[in-house]
Amino acid sequence: MMLTSRKRQRRWLIATFALLVLVCGLAIAYYLKEAQRHVGADYTAMVTDVVRAQNGVSKLRMTLDSLRENQENLHLRQLDAMIKRIAQRAKTVRHLLRQSDLPRVDYTPLLEEIQLAEVRLSQMVQELMVTGDNELDVARLLRIGMGVEQSLAWAYSELNEVLHLASAAQRRLMQWLSTAVTGLLLLLVLVVGGLMLALMRIHQQREELLHQSQTDALTGLYNRRRMYQVSEQELARASRNGGSLGLVLIDLDHFKQINDIYGHPTGDAVLKAFADMLVKEIREVDLAVRMSGEEFAILMPCSDRSSTYTLAERIRKATMALKLPNNVTITASFGASATQDNSHTFDQLFSRTDKLLYKAKTLGRNRTEVS
Repeated sequence: MMLTSRKRQRRWLIATFALLVLVCGLAIAYYLKEAQRHVGADYTAMVTDVVRAQNGVSKLRMTLDSLRENQENLHLRQLDAMIKRIAQRAKTVRHLLRQSDLPRVDYTPLLEEIQLAEVRLSQMVQELMVTGDNELDVARLLRIGMGVEQSLAWAYSELNEVLHLASAAQRRLMQWLSTAVTGLLLLLVLVVGGLMLALMRIHQQREELLHQSQTDALTGLYNRRRMYQVSEQELARASRNGGSLGLVLIDLDHFKQINDIYGHPTGDAVLKAFADMLVKEIREVDLAVRMSGEEFAILMPCSDRSSTYTLAERIRKATMALKLPNNVTITASFGASATQDNSHTFDQLFSRTDKLLYKAKTLGRNRTEVS
């Protein structure tokens, strides 16, 4: 029973630890996956907006070149629409910069250059608002446009580099954080595993102490304390379900002479051999007990007087056939009895069986007396 409980406890702890390892592994995998997906995402979005703004600046250069060759109204309308798009994208980039976590010192010069370009864009819009007989000053428009193109091209190029560096730094930081989180989870697993191992050892020690408190150290049989515990359980079961509880008391005949003649080591060997034989002869549900010295008992659930007598006689004959050190031979006396109704207590059963054992010894030993 103790071994079964210990195995069950060990399996439960191992299963719990395995579940913990699985959960931590899944948590680490999910964290790393999400971190890989989100790391630098804000900077990547900003880079996309900057690249889109750069493309607009490149198209501005092409439009200005076309306007230099041909000043048709179509080109002017295209230029006006492009200036408005460039101004809107510049405003978006400025807003993203102010909302970002970038150090202000890294982008302040770039922000000033973008603001300067926005002022020049406003000037270009004013130059395009030509009405009446006023002629468009193409040279001035081209000069302002080239200034805008140079300012924004430089600012966006530098900003792109700053964003890539910031994204790389964020990835490195996330790698360190991922390593730290993984290490902490592994440490948690180790700590919990250590605690579970300690709990398992404490449980084993508790089971061993309980086993030692209920067994005889020399023979490995149960002791009187365990017999009384089991007897109360079996009597309660018999009261509920019907049946009877049998008891056999055994006393090895003239055992003191073996100790006196051959010494205590031989006496101990005889007791062990007798105990081993008892375990082989009884049923699995029976309980073999060493009461004290050379006195033994067998508790027999669901057994009547006939069953106790049959077992006692079988053990008596097996006792005489035991092969013992120094060619020692022994015999034993038996008292066998069983409860007659549910009103009997174990003390009453034990007292009656003990009297039968005394009677067997009085009548010559090496015999069984049954009630």
